[in-house]
Amino acid sequence: MEKREQFKIVEIAGRKWRIEKFDAMTGSYIAYKLMGHMLPGGFDGQITGGNAPKDRTVMSKKEFADLQLDCLHVCYEVLPAGKAPVIGENGAWGVMNIEDDTITVLALTVHALAFNISGFFDGNALKELIASFSGMTLFNAPTSMSSHSPR
Repeated sequence: MEKREQFKIVEIAGRKWRIEKFDAMTGSYIAYKLMGHMLPGGFDGQITGGNAPKDRTVMSKKEFADLQLDCLHVCYEVLPAGKAPVIGENGAWGVMNIEDDTITVLALTVHALAFNISGFFDGNALKELIASFSGMTLFNAPTSMSSHSPR
């Protein structure tokens, strides 16, 4: 089994940045949100049984801000003293001269998404996920508990 990269280094506007992996819960949520807003062509019917809403809207400002914040939380500037978080623990900007640099903030967001989510949409990952749910309904979902007859 191939070991998954835990981070990548990118250069944006002459600065070095470290993009790390989302934790599994954040990654799952973001993949779910993205699938709801922009499923790759042809997957709508496989996931929703052909009943995908035709009037899906783009993300609201709050949805986008939440998504972007999750992405920026895995981004760090690489400095001589170590890595500095783009977003500090208090939610404020953690690196200098980024608060009004739209291009860098958007590029970091895109890099974080691509690094964390692209594997989900590449190859067979999405098809395998869909296949694992085939034939499953709310009432026949397998459980980890084995059935025992009453004594």
